[in-house]
Amino acid sequence: MVDSSVLKRLFGKGKPPGNAGPEVSPTAQSTPQPTGRLPTTESLTMTSMLDAQIADLGGPIEELDPELWAELAERVASLANDMPALPAFPGVATRVLSMARDPNLDVNKLSTEVQRDAGIASTLLRVANSAAFSPASPITTLRGAIQMLGIQQVIAIVVGGSGQAMYQVASKADLALFPELWLGMFKDAMGNAFVAGRIALDVPGASSEKSLLAGLLVDVGRPIALRILSTMIQGGMERPDDAIVMAVLEDVALDVGGRAVSAMGLPEELRSACMPDRNAPTVDAAIAQMIAAIGAVQRRSPRIWVNASEVRHWAETIKLSPLVVRSVFGQRTTYVEQASAMFGS
Repeated sequence: MVDSSVLKRLFGKGKPPGNAGPEVSPTAQSTPQPTGRLPTTESLTMTSMLDAQIADLGGPIEELDPELWAELAERVASLANDMPALPAFPGVATRVLSMARDPNLDVNKLSTEVQRDAGIASTLLRVANSAAFSPASPITTLRGAIQMLGIQQVIAIVVGGSGQAMYQVASKADLALFPELWLGMFKDAMGNAFVAGRIALDVPGASSEKSLLAGLLVDVGRPIALRILSTMIQGGMERPDDAIVMAVLEDVALDVGGRAVSAMGLPEELRSACMPDRNAPTVDAAIAQMIAAIGAVQRRSPRIWVNASEVRHWAETIKLSPLVVRSVFGQRTTYVEQASAMFGS
């Protein structure tokens, strides 16, 4: 069980949860965290830090020549153009994100808004009563859930619950083909969301709420691509090796997910926070892209070195030091575990 006091500090300014390492702050200078194979703090560079992270993970799950998966990735990306658009992102969630900017947001007003969507309201109550929080007595009202969780926690749960269906497996046949990938999809996405929202508190120009949403949606191309692969296999294609599947998902996810986000009907300020514009990204989009690349490294993607380069690019874009990025690796691991405790594995 995850300590509820830890979860309630999800976006707080205090000590990050569990073993997540030092406070994420662009001005951090030192940390007592064990270094393992890392060089000393004084000699830490982005290259040495990333090399050490990858070495500690054991390297990529398998080294692959891009020729082994590039053609399949092109086919998946092409088929994605014909996929039906994802449903519009729930209006309740976007309105709650807008309300979150009000420092004097009233609990009754928030409760009334959440009640507009029965599914989201049910998710909020279920999470409030989950093993992650283990309340002394069952929480039966939205007002009670909000009072127990706190407004920032509620916002995170509402946004997460709104996007959960996008990461869920469509059929038992799909699940049987790729059980580990499907079971990890949503908790990975929520881990991205939680840590993106947390980092945004310390990055100038970032918005915790926008980064939260951007983190949730940054990998939405992965489940879309996996559904396409499942359909291809069920149509007669030989099932590729897991390493090839992972490489394909990592390769096409950005473009496929970008098209999906563009079609969700998000308000412009939220859409721009979630769109992966490499040349002129918003700071919230840059945070989400860095977290997605860290996630790919932690999954030991066959494209692990490409993803490490992406971590470097986006960290430099938002001016995070190697020390801070190192701590984000640990924080993401902890937040994925918390997402599993909150929403179920």
